[in-house]
Amino acid sequence: MGKKALSWAIDFHVHPLPLLPDQLIVDEVEASGVEKCVLLAVDVDYKMLDEPRISQHVASTLFEAGSWGLYELEHAKVLLQLARTPNERVAKLVEEHPDIFVGIGSVNPAKGMEYVMRGLEEIRALGLVGVKLLPTLQLFEPWERREELKAIFDFCSKHGLLLVLHTGCDPGPWELPALSDCARPEHYRPFIEAYPEVPVVLAHAGSYSIRRPGIWLDEALDLVSSNDNVWLDIAAVTYLAVEEKFARKIRDRVGFDRVLFGSDWPTVFKTTVSEALGRLMTSKPLTEQEKEAVARENARELLKAVL
Repeated sequence: MGKKALSWAIDFHVHPLPLLPDQLIVDEVEASGVEKCVLLAVDVDYKMLDEPRISQHVASTLFEAGSWGLYELEHAKVLLQLARTPNERVAKLVEEHPDIFVGIGSVNPAKGMEYVMRGLEEIRALGLVGVKLLPTLQLFEPWERREELKAIFDFCSKHGLLLVLHTGCDPGPWELPALSDCARPEHYRPFIEAYPEVPVVLAHAGSYSIRRPGIWLDEALDLVSSNDNVWLDIAAVTYLAVEEKFARKIRDRVGFDRVLFGSDWPTVFKTTVSEALGRLMTSKPLTEQEKEAVARENARELLKAVL
C-alpha cells in the first residue's frame, strides 16, 4: 500500500510523553500521513511504590517469580516517571492542533474518591473526550476500587465520554502476569455490563505480553461478543491482525467491525506510526475491507459518539 492509501487512517493510541517536544509529535503524525491521532493522558504516581502495602505486594510477587524485588521496584519507579502524562499536556496539544489530535484524559482510581472526582471534572473542563485507566501502572485492583470505578463509569455515562482501559501486561515488572492480573478484561465485565451506554475500548485487546502474546485475548473477545459497547485496539499487538492464527480467531469470534488501529507510539521500540500502520495494511490474512475498517472506519464511527 502506498502513502496515499494510508493518508486517511486514524491512530487510536498515541502517548504524548512529556519528554517529547511538541513539534516532534506533530512531525511524526504528519510524516505518517494519518488523518487523526488519539492522544492519551496517563495519571500515574511513582511515589505510590513507596507505600508499604503496595511495595510489599509488588516485591513479594516478584520474589515468588524469581526476580529481585528491589531492582524491579526501582525500575518500575523510573517507568512511571517517564509515563506520567498530565491531562493539561494532552489538552494543550489538542487546542493547538485540533485538526489532527483528539484527547483522552486520565485519572487514577487508587487515589481515592475525592481525587477521582476532581480529576474527572478536570477532564471535562479541558474538553477531553474520554478517560484512560491503566490498572497496572496506576497500581489499583478493580475489586478494591469498585466505588471509584463506578463513579468513573457514572461520569462517562452522564457526560458522554468514552473509556479506554489498558488490558494485558505492561513493560518492566508488569511483564509478570501475576502483577498484571488487575488488567484482565474479565474483571471489568460487571462495570461494562452495568453501563451499556458507555463505549469501552480494551486497549491492547487483552493481548500485550512478551512472555505470552495474546495472553487474555479470549477474555477480551468474550466481552466484545456479549456487549455492543466494547471495542478493541491493537496498539503494540499489531500481530493480532497480521498472524493468521490470531486474525482467524478474531474474525470467527467477533469480526473486525469493532477493532481499532493503534500504534502505541513512541513506546514500541524503534517503531514509527507509519511502520505500525504499514504492517496492518500489508496483512495477508485480512481482506481489504477489514483493513479499511480497522485503519479508519471503525474509529470514525466510535468518535462520532463523543465529538
